[in-house]
Amino acid sequence: MTTEIPLTALDDALWEGLETAHWSSPATMVPRVLHRLWLAGPDARAEDCELLHCLVPEPGRPAPSAAHVALPLLLALATDPEMGRTRVPLTVLLARLLPADPALTGRYRSGALPLLADPDPAVRRAALPLAPDPATLLGLWRTEGEPSVRLALLRALALTGTTGARAVLAETLTEEHPALYVAAVHASAAFDPDLPVRHLRRVLTLLTDPALRPRFADVWYVPHRPDPLTREHLLWATYGLLAHRPDLQAAFPDELLAAADRTGDGALRREAVLLARHHAG
Repeated sequence: MTTEIPLTALDDALWEGLETAHWSSPATMVPRVLHRLWLAGPDARAEDCELLHCLVPEPGRPAPSAAHVALPLLLALATDPEMGRTRVPLTVLLARLLPADPALTGRYRSGALPLLADPDPAVRRAALPLAPDPATLLGLWRTEGEPSVRLALLRALALTGTTGARAVLAETLTEEHPALYVAAVHASAAFDPDLPVRHLRRVLTLLTDPALRPRFADVWYVPHRPDPLTREHLLWATYGLLAHRPDLQAAFPDELLAAADRTGDGALRREAVLLARHHAG
């Protein structure tokens, strides 16, 4: 391991009297988990990272005292290339913990910023909530080439609601990559609920083409979820965007069934039937 963690920082005695954000998780558990992660290195388990989410406070509450002690150690592990794939859940943890408390953000955000430029696309995706402002996200958008990170960036930019973000969404509506285009349609609905209606025909064409199905599952990741969304998830999300147009929403399952009949797409047919039952019930 290239990371050096002071053994004194992992001494249980230092954690006595500290608090986590959850009553069932004592602070003395935290150094044991950190030590286990450090010793395991690239063989560390994601389950151990999940145990450390006891440090994340409820919305609106300050970070618990144990989080202040644990953060330097979490940063050291997350930024260590030798931690392997465990760096992704560690970065997810940091992305939940740092923005939760201004005191933590101000003190430790600079140490987490290198994760936004990490060689691993999965780490870059997980680190996006650590971006300090919309301008940083826009800068990343201009330089990022990996489609899965670009899609996550697009969604993160949409949440800012800035003029720059809206310009990026408008540009991406001309995107040839099917998932990026559909993501732009979905994200734009927050500003213009009728935009998905105007783009519905092309969205349907892309989502019902069996050859394009893998291109959605390859790139559509959402925060705090390790696996990408499938085309089937996106069918339901698109259906939801039509709630203000009951006529189109009611016709949506039938459109999918017709496309499934044309292409022989059994997965599409199954999802269309489920959508039809949901709408009827």
